[in-house]
Amino acid sequence: MAGGGRRGTTPRTLPASQRARRARAGAPPARRSPRAGGSPGLWTCPRCGRTFRRANLKHRCGVGSSEEIVAGRPAPLVDLYRTFERTVTAWGGVEVVARNRYALFRTTRIFTDLVFMTDALRLAIHLPRRVDDPMFFKIGVASGRKVSHVTRVTTAAQLRAALRYVKEAYDMAQGERDRRG
Repeated sequence: MAGGGRRGTTPRTLPASQRARRARAGAPPARRSPRAGGSPGLWTCPRCGRTFRRANLKHRCGVGSSEEIVAGRPAPLVDLYRTFERTVTAWGGVEVVARNRYALFRTTRIFTDLVFMTDALRLAIHLPRRVDDPMFFKIGVASGRKVSHVTRVTTAAQLRAALRYVKEAYDMAQGERDRRG
């Protein structure tokens, strides 16, 4: 992790040697300031302006393009993806990070990962609890109190069924964001 690898460090709390090393490397100082209208306690990357829950979180600047991930994909999967993206972003405060064949849906925390497969969309939904629903072919404890649930979506009906869990994951991420303020 940038910033000397210490969680939650800010320029004032870094030892002088680490501040000097950051300055020599040309790294911008960390900022613990929210985006306009954001919550205190969130960190904004000085390079790309994205907001994160931890200072100096390692990330790739920029969010990519959903056009990139749908290019050359089967039309039925593109339609499912467009419906999913439109629905989820309408909830508000959602950032879509798109690269190659995957998209991450996040507030200040990723709540759902989506991957284009050859014949389906694979969703990994990060919930605050375990759900024993046959739609999930894989369930695993992620970190903290999150449980990841993985499903394949090939139809609009499957997407509708998955969206209720995605909304729960979004609500959890949004609630965590609100509590930080």
